Amino acid sequence: MVSALWCIAALALAQEHDDYVGLTLSTPYPQQTLGLKDSIDIPVDIENAGLDPQAVRLSVDRLPPGWKAHFVGGDRNIGSVFVGHDDSRSATLVVEPGKDAKEQQDYRLRLVATGEGGRQSRLPITLTFDKTPPATLDMTATLPTLKGSSSTDFTYHLTLDNKSHQDVDANLTADVPEDFQVDFSPQYGSESITSLPLKAGESKKLDVKVHMPARIAADTYPITVHATAGELSSEADLQAVVTGSPRLSLSTPSGQLSGSVYAGEDTTVQLVLTNTGSAPAHDVKLSANAPQHWQVKLDPDTVSTLAPGDQAKVSATLSPSDKSLAGDFMVGFEARADQGAASASADYRATVSTSTMWGLIGVLIVVAALLVVAFAVMRFGRR
Repeated sequence: MVSALWCIAALALAQEHDDYVGLTLSTPYPQQTLGLKDSIDIPVDIENAGLDPQAVRLSVDRLPPGWKAHFVGGDRNIGSVFVGHDDSRSATLVVEPGKDAKEQQDYRLRLVATGEGGRQSRLPITLTFDKTPPATLDMTATLPTLKGSSSTDFTYHLTLDNKSHQDVDANLTADVPEDFQVDFSPQYGSESITSLPLKAGESKKLDVKVHMPARIAADTYPITVHATAGELSSEADLQAVVTGSPRLSLSTPSGQLSGSVYAGEDTTVQLVLTNTGSAPAHDVKLSANAPQHWQVKLDPDTVSTLAPGDQAKVSATLSPSDKSLAGDFMVGFEARADQGAASASADYRATVSTSTMWGLIGVLIVVAALLVVAFAVMRFGRR
């Protein structure tokens, strides 16, 4: 019996609600505690239940002394909204607290929506100010200064904190020297991003990878990373300490990497080792890869230090086997700096010709044979 009565009462209330006709002024949070600020935005909704379409005037009839308030809609100041039958409109109440507003004190306002025929809806709002820290974005780097050569990718690990009560989408940019390139990605992620979504109070980590020109001078370069989300912003100052790197090239003085050699004879080829990098090359060892039974001697075979822009002359003595056939053979030269810091190689095409000595021996043999024949004719031809 009691259950039946409750069901009847509930149906009656629902019917009464469905039959409601009038204006309703509402806001999601009519009582708020917040920090002192220049202005406060309060969203409001105006609902027309069962009335003809009409213009509804908005006002604040209770406002603390020294305070200011106005309504905003469609990015402009408004005094009323037009609401259709069984429809609703949204607006924003912008409140500017007075200069004497104090913390830990309640301030009460009352909003009024007035429609045709004097129909009204009133909405009381209570604001309390507290020592709430200002909303900020904080960005910090684990290691703001990194050191390496120009061939190294500098990767900085940053943490971005959203110290506000709103979800934000932080845009990421960077100020870098000319020809530098910057990529943002979630920490340990591979995808490149330009913004990072953060929920209220959330903290996320990201990687900032900096690529620089290969032939950049050794120096310290400043990098500034920016994160912005509306009025919130933060930045992190980073440094890239470029130590420079050696870069080797190996060739001949003329640039020609071919020549003639003779089987069984020594031929000297002049090589030029150059450091085109931005740092000295240390303990550069030279080696050669020659055909089987050939001998190659390098003088010197080690260059202790080669400064940027400097050259070192190297003599390569090629000694083909005395049994080498005529034709083209390849001799490979390589220069490698200490711990593989830099390397260079060059292939020299050696064309083997018959030795001039063997040609002379052949001529002598022919001459000797002719002399023997002539002597034989002279001595035995008269008999």
